[in-house]
Amino acid sequence: MRALRDFNIPKIVTDDLPVFMGLIGDLFPALDVPRKRDLNFEKIIKQSILELKLQAEESFVLKVVQLEELLQVRHSVFVIGNAGCGKSQVLRSLNKTYKNMKQKPVTVDLDPKAVTCDELFGVIHPSTREWRDGETPTLVHLDTRGRWDLAQTIFEQPLVHGQIPS
Repeated sequence: MRALRDFNIPKIVTDDLPVFMGLIGDLFPALDVPRKRDLNFEKIIKQSILELKLQAEESFVLKVVQLEELLQVRHSVFVIGNAGCGKSQVLRSLNKTYKNMKQKPVTVDLDPKAVTCDELFGVIHPSTREWRDGETPTLVHLDTRGRWDLAQTIFEQPLVHGQIPS
């Protein structure tokens, strides 16, 4: 029950949270399992947030923890929300936390509207049938060669429908 709840809550928009929790309650009646917490990790997050001159509110710390938990089991994560709601600050806080943990994170900001889809993801050359990597696969290849402890590619602008490969 904990895995189902803790894994899915970060992916659910706030308005749908009561519906999801109602479903969990129906599936697992009379079962209240507290969230598993790593207090040492949360302490480092709070320190990192304060170093960034931000307020270390519990809800913000929770968002950073949830992002870290998702990144542990996912290759990609979309951080969505309205402008000014703290998406970039959550990413910056997690990156700073990694640095404070003596890891070597690398963050690359890409503006997906500054390049074409072919430049972003790659393309097969029409005459030679040779694959040419775009920006995203190039970064993934660098990451898989073990050059960094952790790599994050951040698309700061909204992705439009044609830029999301199927």
